Amino acid sequence: MNTHRSYRLLGAACVLAIAACSSLLDVKNPNNVNQSDLSNPASAAAQASGVLATVERAWGQILTPYSIATDELTWIGSRDAWQSLDQGTISEPTNEFVDAAFFTVGEARWWADETIKRLRGFDSTNVLPDRDDLARTYLFGAVIYTMIGNLFDNYPIGSDRTTAGAPLGAAKMDSLYKVAIAYATNGIAIAQATGNKDLELSLTSERAVARYYLAVWAKLNPAPATVPVASPLVNDAAAVADANAALALATTLGAADWRYQFHYDPTTISTDIGFEVNERQEMRIGSAYVYPICTVSGCATGGRTVVVDSLALKDPLDNKADPEVTRFLLNNADGFLKSTRWGPLTFLSARELHLIVAEAALAAADNTGFQNAINAERALDGLSAYTGTGPTALAMLQYERQRNLFLQGRRLIDEYRFGLNADLWQAGSEAIVDPGTFLPITISERIANQYCIADPVSCGGR
Repeated sequence: MNTHRSYRLLGAACVLAIAACSSLLDVKNPNNVNQSDLSNPASAAAQASGVLATVERAWGQILTPYSIATDELTWIGSRDAWQSLDQGTISEPTNEFVDAAFFTVGEARWWADETIKRLRGFDSTNVLPDRDDLARTYLFGAVIYTMIGNLFDNYPIGSDRTTAGAPLGAAKMDSLYKVAIAYATNGIAIAQATGNKDLELSLTSERAVARYYLAVWAKLNPAPATVPVASPLVNDAAAVADANAALALATTLGAADWRYQFHYDPTTISTDIGFEVNERQEMRIGSAYVYPICTVSGCATGGRTVVVDSLALKDPLDNKADPEVTRFLLNNADGFLKSTRWGPLTFLSARELHLIVAEAALAAADNTGFQNAINAERALDGLSAYTGTGPTALAMLQYERQRNLFLQGRRLIDEYRFGLNADLWQAGSEAIVDPGTFLPITISERIANQYCIADPVSCGGR
């Protein structure tokens, strides 16, 4: 399994600490990089690690409000802004938790772009000590652009610290995936040149995912009048080619069940989602996945406990608790419910690659190809092969995505395109009456960004 350690970005002055420090002000620490040192090629590795730190911090925070808006998490605490999301009010710009997470995402995007520019400059003059540092920075940049495309309806990509950028507008959010594809393509070329197969695997997987979600984006934009959308399945030849190439690389590396994960620990970065679920207990895992059942937002009927009595999500063929959700939540080593705020979070995986291939086959009415791809993924858990009997192929695809992409920022997309309302969305909520609604440009940006002030509609959603 491929994993990455966390590093912390310290403050607006762009001071990077890439190892545990005795003090945040320990100026003697040789691993600290000051802003004045950023033009020194010797700092390239530290700068790349700083990008990783900002991206994984953003993921650990923005995933919380996104997931509570789906059926994956349920609000059980005291803060009404969580309840609003839980009940299907997603685009409210004053939601305090979306607003707080918005800045971490923007910082990660900016830091990725800036570092790519600097390291690309070093590379062009042949002074970059290790070209893999540029390749992995391309990877982190591709990840944050894909993240924004999947989670937001609008975003001010051009903002640069004290200089505001104009919002893209909902109709142009597909450009984020195109940047991600270009970044990943550049990174792949470097990884192939240096012979770094692990990095090539991560970059190829990221490009497959970016290409796939670009095609998914087109299914939900312009906003569909009703759901499920008329043709929800994606068959993108380039995404499938990348998925198959990455799966072949994973096999070569002996990592059939490969995952690209962000890792967190007490010496580096913690996750907001782990804090809110496991420590503050503002929310718990949704009732579609675990018992005890929570039947209403706030759990007035009971079920407030975070403790999992048993898994509610059952495999439709073997009728047993889903093994992948069980692993993610309860694994003794790093299960989400056992690791407080430091459990690893997955962003890319071989499982999702199999699902991209399977969905394309299903869209092309290739039942054999669908079954082969789905069963290759199911074999990772020792589950019975799907032969076409029992659940429909579409139902199997929906289930396999639900279980294998749990808490990975994919669920809202599937709920919309397949017409699967989250359990606690309220009648009349925008998630139901305006399907395809995602997170907004939030209030702090709107009152600070000159373009939003001059034209508030431009910073709105759909």
